[in-house]
Amino acid sequence: MWHIFKFNFNILYIFSHLKLTLSLKLTILHMEFIIIGALFISGIIQLIYWGVIFTRFAWYNPPKQNIPNQSPEPVSVIICAKNEEENLRENLPHILRQEYFDYEVLVVNDGSTDGTAQVLNDFQKEYEHLRILHIPTDASRTMKGKKYALSQGIEASKHELLLLTDADCQPASEHWIEGMQAVIDEKKQIGLGYGPFFTKNRHLNRFARFETVYTAIQYFSAALWGFPYMGVGRNLIYKKSLYVENQGFKNHAHITSGDDDLFMSEVSTKNNTTICLEKSCFMYSKSETRITYYYKIKYRHNTTGKHYRTIHRIFLGGLSMSHFLFYFSFLLSIIFHLSIETAVIIYLMRLIIVLLVYAKTAQKLHEHHLTLWIPIFDFLLLFYFILLTPALLSGNTKSWK
Repeated sequence: MWHIFKFNFNILYIFSHLKLTLSLKLTILHMEFIIIGALFISGIIQLIYWGVIFTRFAWYNPPKQNIPNQSPEPVSVIICAKNEEENLRENLPHILRQEYFDYEVLVVNDGSTDGTAQVLNDFQKEYEHLRILHIPTDASRTMKGKKYALSQGIEASKHELLLLTDADCQPASEHWIEGMQAVIDEKKQIGLGYGPFFTKNRHLNRFARFETVYTAIQYFSAALWGFPYMGVGRNLIYKKSLYVENQGFKNHAHITSGDDDLFMSEVSTKNNTTICLEKSCFMYSKSETRITYYYKIKYRHNTTGKHYRTIHRIFLGGLSMSHFLFYFSFLLSIIFHLSIETAVIIYLMRLIIVLLVYAKTAQKLHEHHLTLWIPIFDFLLLFYFILLTPALLSGNTKSWK
């Protein structure tokens, strides 16, 4: 009797063990299917972005700006400055010495407490085309952040063409104004310029330059495909009448940032927007040397994300989410040894396309030294997206400086 009981018990144990093993294998297969499926789908989405959407900009040949189709117009260069004594002393002469027939440089001193006012007054003695607009610290403000200072500057400007930049920026040549205004005509009312960082032999500088090119790929590509959504405030030109017709920054006056991207999202169309890729028209600035300062700036810039138009949020959200999901699922497949060969093949296919498009774009934007860093920085964007997620959700900051 005992032998029969022992035999039956062993049979039950074997069956239960087989059932548990089978269940475990099914669970692993199910997890493998989900992870590899996520990797495959996100990889396809990434290939659509890099292999279709971004290739248009990568292989775009801008028309040569030889003889303009119309007579050049006077330009108002507007710079908003808040405690920018050193930057103005270093960079403002490069803007005041532009080779252009008729332009004014209007600097809006937004309640600076350092020597900004004195620096500007000294420059004004030497350059008659420099105008200064002082805004006291206790001024009654109708909108947040830089928008108030910029709106005051636009209102005080003399000319129809408005060329915007920042106090910490330096043009690539004395033909910056000439080149930027040349892209504007009767149809094109907005010109999107490029604002790179000066090259430094530091990892943070390399990543900042990489991210700047990455951002440029997105907004230049969007403009070429007919749905422009942003420009960079340090190198942007548009007509004053367009600003007036849109009632300025009225629709987003309560948001600290967004004087460039939110405004462009509202007024730019496929017909009235163009881009300027002439190297002589680049507007350079220094990258932050501390990662905490760099993060603070990027956090502030990304707070406008949730205020974009739906189509723009889908475009940018699809890119960042597919990028995150691609690397996340790839790492899981490697860690848990799930179809490693398939995962590596998908990873390499995407990497080759990204390398080709990014390298071609970096060459166009004169950042070819970044090519070898692309695989590393492309992976680090995974953590970049994670760190900036709170900025996309919060949607605002308290000040622009």
